[in-house]
Amino acid sequence: MTIVDVALLVTVTAVVVAFSVPVIEKATQRAQVSTLLENLRILREQIELYKLQHAGRAPVLHNGGLPQLIRSTDVRGRLGPPGSNFPLGPYLRSGVPVNPVTNRSIVARADTFPPEAASGNGGWLYHQPTGQIAIDLEEYLDR
Repeated sequence: MTIVDVALLVTVTAVVVAFSVPVIEKATQRAQVSTLLENLRILREQIELYKLQHAGRAPVLHNGGLPQLIRSTDVRGRLGPPGSNFPLGPYLRSGVPVNPVTNRSIVARADTFPPEAASGNGGWLYHQPTGQIAIDLEEYLDR
């Protein structure tokens, strides 16, 4: 292999890498958004199921989470002790799903729905009076 062959090989490799990186980044971003929207769908479905089984009452936000979704409850929404045999739930066995864009699952309170602004936590925004939940990122508030 001559120096010209090596230079040509390096040049071709650099061009391939230069075109591949943006494509890979775009595919990764699309996968994150797809997972984000799927996690939002799961949250909304499980909150609605909770409300259906608890006379229309939404889960209570507590310390950045929704414990009534991740533990068993009775029909009044009281949490059963860990490992209890309460009749309802858990609705999210693995906990509140992560927002894959920010890698956070914290749930912040929203005063209105749809939310007017992101909280800065980067997880989820929850309007407890209605049980509605949104993505806690400015560009996704309207989803």
